[in-house]
Amino acid sequence: MPSPSLPPLLRGLGTSLILLSAALTVWYERQDMRGDVQVALAAMAPAEREVLLEQLQRLHLHVEQDALADEVFENPWFQWLSLLGTGLIAGSFFVESRLRRVEVRRASVVEEGVPRG
Repeated sequence: MPSPSLPPLLRGLGTSLILLSAALTVWYERQDMRGDVQVALAAMAPAEREVLLEQLQRLHLHVEQDALADEVFENPWFQWLSLLGTGLIAGSFFVESRLRRVEVRRASVVEEGVPRG
């Protein structure tokens, strides 16, 4: 029979993994990629560059419709509060796992101390 502390421990580990991936995503989004883009554009042939710029303009028109959602997700306050909330959830699962483990230990100590007749 699995320990009662196992489910919250697994939930805590899963939530921590989500927290880690979200933090890495925030970090990656904040990296300045303009230098890489300039190098890539310089290496392209002029005809390829024109085709790419036309495609980007069309894509930009489609993306403008989702601008409000993007502004919310790119807001630093939203990002940091999301990370904090996820961290609190993960922490609560780890605390619950620890408390259940302590309860099981106390119950086993009480059972061992009770004389059997």
